[in-house]
Amino acid sequence: MSETPFPAAGGELSQLIAAFDWSKTSLGPIEAWPQSLKTTTNLLLLSPVPIVLLWNEDGVMIYNDAYSRFAGRRHPQLLGSKVREGWPEVADFNDNVMKVGLAGGTLAYRAQELTLERHGQPAPAWMNLDYSPVIDESGKAAGVIAIVVEITEAVLAERALVASEGRLRALVNATSDVIYRMSPDWQVMQPIDGRGLVADNDRPNPRWLEENLFAEDHAAVRAAIDDAIRRKSVFEMEHRVRRPEGVTGWTISRAVPILDDAGNIVEWFGAATDVTERHRNEDHLRLVVNELNHRVKNSLAMTQAIAAQTFRRAEDLSQAQQRFSERIMALAQANDLLTGERGAGVSLQGAIEQSVRPHCAREDRLALSGPNVCLSPKTALSLSLAMHELATNALKHGAWSSDHGMVTISWRTYLPEQGRERLAIAWRESGGPAVAAPTRRGFGSRLIERGLSAEMGGEVHMLFEPGGLVCQIDAPLSVYGSAS
Repeated sequence: MSETPFPAAGGELSQLIAAFDWSKTSLGPIEAWPQSLKTTTNLLLLSPVPIVLLWNEDGVMIYNDAYSRFAGRRHPQLLGSKVREGWPEVADFNDNVMKVGLAGGTLAYRAQELTLERHGQPAPAWMNLDYSPVIDESGKAAGVIAIVVEITEAVLAERALVASEGRLRALVNATSDVIYRMSPDWQVMQPIDGRGLVADNDRPNPRWLEENLFAEDHAAVRAAIDDAIRRKSVFEMEHRVRRPEGVTGWTISRAVPILDDAGNIVEWFGAATDVTERHRNEDHLRLVVNELNHRVKNSLAMTQAIAAQTFRRAEDLSQAQQRFSERIMALAQANDLLTGERGAGVSLQGAIEQSVRPHCAREDRLALSGPNVCLSPKTALSLSLAMHELATNALKHGAWSSDHGMVTISWRTYLPEQGRERLAIAWRESGGPAVAAPTRRGFGSRLIERGLSAEMGGEVHMLFEPGGLVCQIDAPLSVYGSAS
């Protein structure tokens, strides 16, 4: 059998080791090396992994091509040098390695941070290190073999990723938006913090569409999602959501696809902005505009009716003009209450009188009766609006459109068999033209029925009886409180 060549053929270090003058080191001439040293040297030269051998007490360094790339500018001066001198900045660390290794022990480090001199200045480096003793012919540890794998780039990349994730997490925590992730087909939503806009998810949720959206909106939202998937483009849509408490919310949702190298969607990353308050404001603005248009028309009609009734049989023009001016001023005062400029501390009777009295041609054609009840400003405004509409209708079409029609407004408190004390208000017209139920509900009727029902938390019924219109209001007394 032929003897294994030494050093093992191949690579730069094989040639450098063969040409090196080892007689100037404590190892002596290469021809006199023990077989254990030659075998270990051949082993590391044939390995693709960075390996360095630290021989005897001096830790004389013999290494392979892979380790030379780790050594950088220190190569080839490291070859044949003592490890403590070749790496002076980590001499203490290597002292411990040599002590343990030459005693027959092993060491292993993972992601070990060391400060090394690189490019003329100290820099942190991270490595996976494995140290094992090399046994010579006498059966004792004569050296230490070290496998050195630098992972500095991986550690720095991981730290950069963690920092980036930290910044993203801070951004997510700083925003009120719902940040969400979806599967490629949008079938599964990953865990999210719903921010009060939708319910929280602490695990992947395949029922997010059914739980967060109303059934009648599913088709439109799904169509927009399918289009974004087909185009591999941004999904963006404003739509309704079901808030955790079950009420309707609104959101602007926008998500972008994350693609792999082949151009396939691997997931979606998106944000949903709560625009519920904006929709409420827009709805309120539309209501205000509609109400303003309606009220302007009614004001013109009321002014015309007041003028007609004031001057119809006037015998003294100057007195009629004075009376007309008084009624117009009373109408303006009622509008102050309707727009909320007054209303704090208004009694039920005061709110009714201020809203209704300007429409009445004579005081004897309006009768009011009931106990003292104090209204909150908001409730006073809603009730005044209703009374304003009823009085306008009476003036244009009902009891006050004739010469002798009468309006009676009464209210009472009562305690039902169960529950809290309640307040009942009744508006009754008589002596006016014959009444018939309208074929459709106008804005005024809807304002009375819906507005009062919502504000008072009670019931409102409008009855078109032959003798005249009757409006009945029934609500909890606690909505108002007691009069002082």
